[in-house]
Amino acid sequence: MKATKVGDDTTLSQIIKLVEEAGNSKAPIAKLADKVAGVFVPIVIFIAILSAMFWILNGQTFEFALSIGISVLVISCPCALGLATPVAIMVGTGKGAQNGILIKSAESLELLHSIDTVVLDKTGTITVRKAKSY
Repeated sequence: MKATKVGDDTTLSQIIKLVEEAGNSKAPIAKLADKVAGVFVPIVIFIAILSAMFWILNGQTFEFALSIGISVLVISCPCALGLATPVAIMVGTGKGAQNGILIKSAESLELLHSIDTVVLDKTGTITVRKAKSY
């Protein structure tokens, strides 16, 4: 027996590396979600503090004002926006890998929705019209 490739040179190792890179890359929609959350969260915190101060100044107890402030935070929390996008990308790349489809980056996964035709040659290699491959 002769080993032609070992360690990082094996096909399996390269597939694992490709899937990890795809999971770690950020899609444009994930970048947008991060920007929105970066602006939205400080505004929500400010509104929560303002709401609590309003009720304290209008004679309510500290506990009541605190519960109002916490309510504003809980209702307005954009956690789903910041968490759902990376999870969806991870699930997409994982499902693709289970089915033998390797996705190079999160951006290519997001661009996939605009594809209406896939052209294969006789060996099954995916071809594109551009020099840039996805």
